[in-house]
Order: sequence, then C-alpha cells, then structure tokens
Amino acid sequence: MRGALTPCVYVYDRTAAYRSRRLLDQRLLGCRNTVDQYGGDIVGVWVDRGSDALGELPLDRPEFQSLVWQMAADGRALGRPMVCLVHNWDRLTADHTVRPAFQRCVSVAGGHTATTFGALTDTAPWMAGAAT
Repeated sequence: MRGALTPCVYVYDRTAAYRSRRLLDQRLLGCRNTVDQYGGDIVGVWVDRGSDALGELPLDRPEFQSLVWQMAADGRALGRPMVCLVHNWDRLTADHTVRPAFQRCVSVAGGHTATTFGALTDTAPWMAGAAT
C-alpha cells in the first residue's frame, strides 16, 4: 500500500505524428517504469497531439493546460506531493529558453517537474538521489 506522502504523478507528452504511436508508446512506457521504480500513483496521462503539440508556449498546449488545472485542483484536495513527469525535457519544449515557462506553470499549480532520466527542476520530494 502506498503511503500518505506517495506522490501523485501527472504524465505529459506531445507528438505531432498522427499515424505512428510507436515512439509515443515507448516514452509513455518509460514514464510508467519510472513510477514503478520510484513509487507514486499515476493520476493520468496528458498528450498534446498534432498542431497542439507544436505550440511554443504553455497556453498553446490544451492538454498541458488541462494537466496543470487538474494538478492545482488535486493539490488542494489531496495534500500529497505532485510531479509532472516527462520522458525528457524536449517533451515540454525543445527551446531551452522557453522551458522555464512550462516549469513555472507546474510550480504555480503546486507541483514539481521531473524526467524519466532523473533530472529534477528543484528539490522534488521524489526520486531522491536519482538526479545526476
């Protein structure tokens, strides 16, 4: 059984491809494996697709916005640590100057961001010791 401080994990990805789901499925499997390794409860999976996936800013991504809204609502209700998990930082944006805007949205909602490779944006209460 999971403890009271087990994090709620919100998985996010994006893909412009409509036909092939192979790479997307592999990335999402990596996220699930990370949650299995470090513990946590997956709240849901949000994926921006097609032209929505190409939006440069957080407000251009409807599924990302939905994740953030859900996280903000859950934080008040659940009182548990929350993590937005992505396979790698490019799942948020390939533009490293814009990435902090996505991470701020998650932070304002009360969460932290992390990758399946153990990269954390701050001292997230999850994957302790995994950041390299």
